[in-house]
Formats: sequence, C-alpha cells, structure tokens
Amino acid sequence: MRYARSAVSRSAVGVYLALAAQIATLTCLVVFEEARGKLLARQVAQLGNDPHAPGAEAVAGAVSWFAVLILLVVAATVAAGFSYFAWLRHAGATPRMIAIAWFVPVLNLAAPALLVHALRQDSGLREPRRRSWLVLLTAWWGCCLAMVFLILMRLPVTHSPQGRDLTGLGPAELVVAVVAALLCAATVREITQARASARPPSIAHSLKLLPALRSLPRHTYPAGE
Repeated sequence: MRYARSAVSRSAVGVYLALAAQIATLTCLVVFEEARGKLLARQVAQLGNDPHAPGAEAVAGAVSWFAVLILLVVAATVAAGFSYFAWLRHAGATPRMIAIAWFVPVLNLAAPALLVHALRQDSGLREPRRRSWLVLLTAWWGCCLAMVFLILMRLPVTHSPQGRDLTGLGPAELVVAVVAALLCAATVREITQARASARPPSIAHSLKLLPALRSLPRHTYPAGE
C-alpha cells in the first residue's frame, strides 16, 4: 500500500517535469516563429527548397535552429505522453483501459476524461469536492480539445500556404497549451493526493481479525522437536 502511494507520487512528479519541458520547448518555438519564422518561410519559399540555390547558406543557420526546436518539442511531447501514461498505470488504470480511452478514434474525444474521472471516484470522491472536481476536469479536457482543434486548423490541408509561416503556432496556441498543461497538472495532483491520503486498514480493524486468527487450527509439534 505504501509502495503504491509512493509510486503514484513519483510518477506524478515525472508528469510535472515533462509538462514543464513541453511548455518550455513550445514557448521557444513560438518565440522563434514570431521573431524569425515568417521571414524565414518567405526566404525558403524564394529558394524553392533547394539547399544549393544562391543564398541558401544565409538561412542555413536559422533552418538548423528551427529543426532543433521542432525535435525538442516532439521529444518533450513524447516524454510527457509516456510519463502521463505511466502515472495513469500507477493510479489504477490498466493498459487496456488506457489504449481504448486514448487511441480509439471518436471514442478518444471523451473517454480520456471519463477514465480520469473514474480514477478520481475510485480514490474516494466525496460530495463537497465533486462539483469543483468536475469543473476542473471539464476545463482541462475542453482546453485539450481546443488545442487539437487549433493544430488541425493549421495543417496544410486546412491552412492556406499564402500564410507564409513555418508551423502556424502563435501566442493563441501557446496560451491554450499552457492552460491545458496547468489544468492537467492540477488533475494529476488532485488524484495523486487523494490516493496518498487513502488510509491503510486501521489498528482497530486489524484487532477485529484476532479472534479469527486464534480460531485457526494450530500445529502441535512432538516433544523434542
């Protein structure tokens, strides 16, 4: 019991650190996009994506920085996903539940929030805390869906190439991502604390087991053993 509570707490810390890394790298990418992205996109478009075209060396450094930032954001996002799934496992979700909730199309529009809510209820959700928890859960998942919507709107299929930007990520997307990360951390903290505060069987409960233990048949050993 104590080991399980400590495992949940340790995995929760991993989620906090991974979310912080994700937001930090995303912030750097958005700052780069705002400061250099549009100009760099126009320069790359003028070069025709030819690395050997005249003037390509002038933008090589900026392109390299952009590539590094993209890799960092992807790595931080993957780390956040793995750490979050590890926390879900320690909080009581099974791999099958996680896979169905997060990776089944259409179902994953609501199932992750329902899974987190089930974990909170399993931790002992009393009526005075239910309303505030539901508000927190709804706000977190609403921000997650809003972030997905904003990203989909920036995809090449839906976003006009005349936008002349690199990723399409801007301050609005960053704000939604920060709020979603903070609310995610708040839900993790809520469930982790609820799990940690769950009391083990009391001494009084253990004493009730003594009569049953005394009634068990005892093995008598022959004299001299």
